[in-house]
Amino acid sequence: MKGSIYLDKSQKSPCWVVSWPMNGKRYKIRRYNGNIMYQLHEDKSRDVGFKTANKLLSLIQGDWERHQRKEIVFRIEKFTKERYTDVVPYLEEWLEDCRPNLTPGGYIKYRSDVNNYLIPFFRDECPIMLHEIQYDTTIKLMNWVPGSGKQKKNVVDTLKTCMRYALKSKRINTVPLFPEKKLYDIQDNPPIWLPSDRFWKVIDCLDPEHRPIIMWLYLHLRRPGEAFALLKEDYDPEEDVFTIRRGVSNGYLIDRTKTGKEHKIPCAAAFKPYMKQLPDISKFFFTCSESKSEGKRYTGKLLRKYWNAACEKAGEDIYLYRGTKTSRASQMINELGMSTHDLQIAGDWASHDSVKHYARANIAKKRELIDRQVIPISGRVPGTSGHLPGTISKNKK
Repeated sequence: MKGSIYLDKSQKSPCWVVSWPMNGKRYKIRRYNGNIMYQLHEDKSRDVGFKTANKLLSLIQGDWERHQRKEIVFRIEKFTKERYTDVVPYLEEWLEDCRPNLTPGGYIKYRSDVNNYLIPFFRDECPIMLHEIQYDTTIKLMNWVPGSGKQKKNVVDTLKTCMRYALKSKRINTVPLFPEKKLYDIQDNPPIWLPSDRFWKVIDCLDPEHRPIIMWLYLHLRRPGEAFALLKEDYDPEEDVFTIRRGVSNGYLIDRTKTGKEHKIPCAAAFKPYMKQLPDISKFFFTCSESKSEGKRYTGKLLRKYWNAACEKAGEDIYLYRGTKTSRASQMINELGMSTHDLQIAGDWASHDSVKHYARANIAKKRELIDRQVIPISGRVPGTSGHLPGTISKNKK
């Protein structure tokens, strides 16, 4: 496959065209790096446009030869696009191809990363081809993205997802390496949670109408979106089991959970008294008198308002998710002595790694464990002349 060059005189200003046959189609390329290859001199040896066309044809032939050696995937789009890079249009193409399979929230997250970071980076900072993205490119992207290490990783992970899609679509031969997790300098801080006594103070400050949904989240270790989407038909009174099969994404009800899997959760015995308080006014399991949504279902904005108001009265400042699911999981390990493996089963987590975070005890718990000492019968501290707190020397009358 050699291709050819000819002069197109059909336009007012003649220009050189590179013709390349491929898959039964002949591509006619009039631009190089976005510029039309006009004929500027009748003598080809002195015509810049003709020299540019020859250079372009050589580049295409070079890529084709590398493709035949299986070094790269040949992409004629590299040369038919007005810009030298095809990364930017491919990001748009990938996002729209994947949109039907994404939740509304997932699509908005990817769209934000693509529009705000990836397109500006590959358009202005690093205009290279899709197959030219390598480890040094991803490092450069990581350092270019502003904000925290978590923000940087989210953007780079979006590019990683796109590159995996490109590999499956045979646009590239291999997925490039990406920065190691340690390079993001993400601090793995202990979870923020409420001990039992502080949690119940918040519940006491909560309007009774909203206690059932909060307690359902807390006792069953579930996400708020799952409670908002829970229908009465999702509770089986004979088996006394909830089936979690729906969720909320970006405010929209969706017929799938965040992980895409259904979860069967036994109804907690401690939740039974709260079930009796639920009004029978809608198909939704939990309803709110103030809600303007379909069936009076709760929304994230409403529930956060009620939760934050109760926290303020109780002197606490903690997010709804941390105050319910995170607090319950941390209490089960750090207060009730449950193993991480048992917690994984109770909360129906897919991975054991997901629950290890909750085992990171707070300072009060560490102090309690450290102070658990075996007190000698004499009460005397070995190697000292003193006594342990709360003990009396046998020699003292």
